[in-house]
Amino acid sequence: MSDPDPTPWQLFRYRHAHGGSKDWAYRRRADGDLDVCWGRTDQVSQLRRYPATEGLSILRRAAEKQSKGYVLLGRALLKDQRLELFPARVPEHPAPAPPPPPPQALPTAQAVDLSRIAVDEDDFWF
Repeated sequence: MSDPDPTPWQLFRYRHAHGGSKDWAYRRRADGDLDVCWGRTDQVSQLRRYPATEGLSILRRAAEKQSKGYVLLGRALLKDQRLELFPARVPEHPAPAPPPPPPQALPTAQAVDLSRIAVDEDDFWF
C-alpha cells in the first residue's frame, strides 16, 4: 500500500507486553475528508476514508486510543505499508548557543528595627 498523497499522518502506536506493536493513524486531506489507517507496525493494511463531517469523531477516537495505551509518536508518511516518522530536522551548521548572561548582584536590604513598630505594646516576640 503506497500512498501518493503527501499529507502527513498523526501516528499512534500501541506496544504489546510480548514486544509486538500496532499502529493507528489519521490525517485530514486537502479536501477536508479524513483518512484512518491501522494494522501491525510495518504492515499497515487497513485504510478508510471518512467525510469531513466525521472530523470530531476521529479526534474522539484518537483520544480513546490514547486512553487504551496508544502513544502519539508524531507526524508520519505511509510508504509501502509502513508509517515512517518524519526525521527531526537538524541544521547542517547549528548556530552556537549564546553565552549565559553575567550573574547580577542581588540588592542588599537594610536591616529594619521592628521593635519600634508598636512601642506601647509588649515586644517579647522581637
